[in-house]
Amino acid sequence: MVMKDSTTRGFVAGVTGGVAMNIVSYISYYLGIANLRFLDWPSIIITGHSPTNILSVIFFLIVQLIFVGFLGSLFALLISRLITSINYIFKGILFGLISWFAIYALTYISDVPKLTPLTTLTAVTDFIGAVVFGFVLAETLNRLDSRKELP
Repeated sequence: MVMKDSTTRGFVAGVTGGVAMNIVSYISYYLGIANLRFLDWPSIIITGHSPTNILSVIFFLIVQLIFVGFLGSLFALLISRLITSINYIFKGILFGLISWFAIYALTYISDVPKLTPLTTLTAVTDFIGAVVFGFVLAETLNRLDSRKELP
């Protein structure tokens, strides 16, 4: 895959960050800390319930990774066109947290059943996942951007 454009690099960085945030989510879910995983969000929004079998888990994990890939593309466009890449880790974490808050706010305003209200521990897990996403997104994008400058 040619990654000469910022959209593609951002998508790859976003998916990479998404994998990292899903690891946090799964650990928290299976330890009984959180009551929802990140893949439950698109499943509940699309079908009204959490995935019920392995095929639906895989499908909604892919859907969630495509969404965070899109967020990564958006971040890459912002970094390349509107703001500088100085302090990119801080900006990545801030982007992750703003995305987390915006998604939570939209879900609350829309009153999506099974997504509102959430437990505090689920919110804390998702907050940590957003920080991990932002960090991995920014670091991966920085590394991919550095590679494009090589001959």
